Amino acid sequence: MNLMKSLLLMVSILMASAIWAEGGGDRTFERIAELRDRAEAVLVQAEQAAPGQRHVHMAEHMEMLGDMMNQLHQNHPDASMTTEQHLAWMEQHDKLVDDVLSQMMREHKLMMTEYMHK
Repeated sequence: MNLMKSLLLMVSILMASAIWAEGGGDRTFERIAELRDRAEAVLVQAEQAAPGQRHVHMAEHMEMLGDMMNQLHQNHPDASMTTEQHLAWMEQHDKLVDDVLSQMMREHKLMMTEYMHK
C-alpha cells in the first residue's frame, strides 16, 4: 500500500509540474500578446495623429516594443516539453516576434515620414 501511495504521489507531482510549466508558458505568451495589442493601439494613434504630435505616441510605442522584445528574449521553452509542445511553443513565439517586427517596420515608416516633413 505504501508503494501505491508513493507512486500516486510521484505521478501527481510530475503531472502538476508539467501542467504548471505549460500554463506558465501560456500565461507569458498571453501577457506578451496583451502588450502587443496595446502597442498596436498606440501605433494606430501615432499613425492618425497630426505630424507634429506623432512623436509622443511613437516614444511610448518604442518603449512598449522594447518591453516585448525583452520578454520574448527571456522566454524559453520548458526542457520537459514533448516535440509537439516545443513546436507549438516555437510557433507562438515566432508569431509574436513577427508581430513585433511588423510594428517596428510601420513605426520606422512613420518616423521616416516625420523626418521628410521637416
